[in-house]
Amino acid sequence: MLLRADVARLPFETGSVAAIHAGAAIHCWPNPQAALAEISRVLAPGGVFVGTTFMVAAAPLGAVVGDSLVRPLNQLDKRLAGPYKWWEEAELR
Repeated sequence: MLLRADVARLPFETGSVAAIHAGAAIHCWPNPQAALAEISRVLAPGGVFVGTTFMVAAAPLGAVVGDSLVRPLNQLDKRLAGPYKWWEEAELR
């Protein structure tokens, strides 16, 4: 089954979902903490959550001073050399 839903109000019973995929969306969530709590609630024991985002480490600074000024900073971070950013667990927290 494929379902589009509000990540903070998933229409599933607790522990009833085997897998959840949130593609290129984490940076759009108004309340990531609430979303992750809801995902944790509905995942079955041993369930899998895969989430991606296209936000880079300097993105919050871009919101303040402008993306055009921050974009060159992304090239200094060697982890951003490829098309994807692989977030560390601490960064997601």
